[in-house]
This record gives sequence, C-alpha cells and structure tokens, in this order.
Amino acid sequence: MSKNSRVIRRLDPLGRIVLPKKYRKALDIDIKDDIEIVVQGTNIYVSKHDPGCIFCGDSNGITLFKDKPVCPECYKDIKEKNFF
Repeated sequence: MSKNSRVIRRLDPLGRIVLPKKYRKALDIDIKDDIEIVVQGTNIYVSKHDPGCIFCGDSNGITLFKDKPVCPECYKDIKEKNFF
C-alpha cells in the first residue's frame, strides 16, 4: 500500500463509512479495536487508538494492570508503594 493511497467512500444514511480491509490490515486494526478520530481544520484523521498510561499518559511499554494500561515507571511505583 502506498503512503498516499486514496479511496472515495460514500456515507450511509447513518453517517457511517467502511474502512477498506487493506487499510485495516496495514494499520493492524482488527474488529472491535478502538479507533481515534481527530478533526483538524477541515480534515478528519482516523487511526488505531494507542492507549496511554492511566496515570501519566505515556504510551511506551504499556502493560495491562487489572485491565488498565500502565507504563513501566508507574507500575514500578505501584509495586514499591504496595497500592494493590
């Protein structure tokens, strides 16, 4: 898939569009994944949601702790302070 590929889609009566399978596959978007929609000016950007740490917002090295995204630094703090 080229970096600047283009597809024209028509909104259905409920305002929905279908993301082409080749795009979903290229971006590793699967059924029931969270999608982030950002509006900047007159443009709409769609991407796979990358959850950040629930404490600091960092998105590097995320692991799930009790089904919540936590970065390594905050996880270390949690363990050291015996919060759980």
